[in-house]
Amino acid sequence: MGGKPNRTGRLRLTGLLAMLCFCLSGAPWGLSAEPQVASNATPCAGAEAQLRAAQKALDEGNLGEGERLLTPLQSSHPNCSEILVGLARLHAARKDPITAQELFSRATVLAPQDARPYYYFAQFHFSQQQYRQADYFSEQAVSRDPAYPDALILRGQILAMKGRTAEARELLEKACKLDPDNPEAHFQLGVLVDARRLPPEAVEQFEKVIALRPHDARAFDYLALNLESLGEPKKAEAAYQRGLQVNDGPLFDSFLDFNYGRFLMKANRLAESKVRLDRALRLAPETRAVYYEHSRLNSRLQKFKEAQVEAEHALSLPDPSGFVLDLQVYYLLATIYTRLGNTDLARKYAALCRTSRVPLQSQGRGDR
Repeated sequence: MGGKPNRTGRLRLTGLLAMLCFCLSGAPWGLSAEPQVASNATPCAGAEAQLRAAQKALDEGNLGEGERLLTPLQSSHPNCSEILVGLARLHAARKDPITAQELFSRATVLAPQDARPYYYFAQFHFSQQQYRQADYFSEQAVSRDPAYPDALILRGQILAMKGRTAEARELLEKACKLDPDNPEAHFQLGVLVDARRLPPEAVEQFEKVIALRPHDARAFDYLALNLESLGEPKKAEAAYQRGLQVNDGPLFDSFLDFNYGRFLMKANRLAESKVRLDRALRLAPETRAVYYEHSRLNSRLQKFKEAQVEAEHALSLPDPSGFVLDLQVYYLLATIYTRLGNTDLARKYAALCRTSRVPLQSQGRGDR
């Protein structure tokens, strides 16, 4: 269901946007637009309490309890789509996507007008990075229930990824109004306005997320970066530190240490910055921006040989988001080789600086 050459220094995995390929016409895999309805008019009768308990268990990640509740219902209520959805979620969580897909598909056939199977099927495809299918099923869910907050949130995410930001914002704001205590609705709206470089609005949304979901390290990271943009360094640092205190579990933020490390380096607190950027290297070892910033730190610490190795490695890593441009790495390498006394390589990278093209618009910020 993610350093950059911009004013906040955010690192998010925006390369995803460039890789998405949506096919928007028709249902995937030849699914019928009008599946047949099962004859049982009340297929889940008598199972409601157990279904609610099973859904709660799955939402909390208690797979064993979810399985205990759902398994006996499968034989007693074979035509209940909600049971199939629960079992599909269970198999998806246990890394059995083939069975999960079969169960989700059966659920949509049994309850063709129910938005829930379509929403969870879309969420499943989204988690599998199958974005064309997620796009289709999220649209189906919203068309069946335009007041279903979870479906609106997922649909908003997908529309934002497709660049349809006005539509995405409308859906996310609607979800926030329908369910004001839903932290994910505020989180995704915050991500959207952050990407639009609207820090006051982003701060408002991420503060709401933290009030509702105080263990969300990602929200603290976004909050801190937007507070930096607003010229509030003390508040930003407090947010970073609070985020680090809760940075574990399912809402773990791989780039919180990176962003805080950059913040500390800008404040000339180099020893503290090194602790954070060292950890960032372990958490995101294949990220150009992390090596680039660590190289900059080593340059400031006068460790030019280490800085040279890291900058060369940064240049070798792809960066589809455009967060750190080749030009920036060339400039850093020219400076490092000058300090190392290697005039030939210094001239080489200086020449590359002069001839390197700068994209008209880089992705800048993004999301994980």
